[in-house]
Amino acid sequence: MRTWRIAIEKAALDRDCKGARESGGHWHSEGQPALYAAATVELAVLEKFVHTEEVDEEPLVLVAIDLPDDPALGLEVSADELPEGWDALDDGGSAAAFGTAFLKKHEYLYMRVPSVIVGEGVNLVINPAHHAYEGVKLSIARTFRFDPRMFKR
Repeated sequence: MRTWRIAIEKAALDRDCKGARESGGHWHSEGQPALYAAATVELAVLEKFVHTEEVDEEPLVLVAIDLPDDPALGLEVSADELPEGWDALDDGGSAAAFGTAFLKKHEYLYMRVPSVIVGEGVNLVINPAHHAYEGVKLSIARTFRFDPRMFKR
């Protein structure tokens, strides 16, 4: 299964997820490695855009993340299975606690969760500590630049 992310070029192929481990994120706590991906390129663009202040950021790339084609490696989580507040911009940590618990179990390579931005969209939280992570392939598909009109809001 191919998934996508927009990343700063110098960190795009970091399989150890150093940046995510150091900072934490919506679906995981600081100190826990995780790799986030979107099911579509369009959603990957939106996910990066909401965390980008201006067009002149460091060089970006579109990263293809190929996961092993084994549905048993993934966990599908619907919105009604998530803790209250998971989709709030400042949810107080309920999504991070949920995701961190998922990552620490090492039961699945990834979980599919709804996007906070577009509820019908699907994001993936990939566990680099899972034994099947060695089969995950990261590659730079191309350079990426936001259309400058996106910042004229």
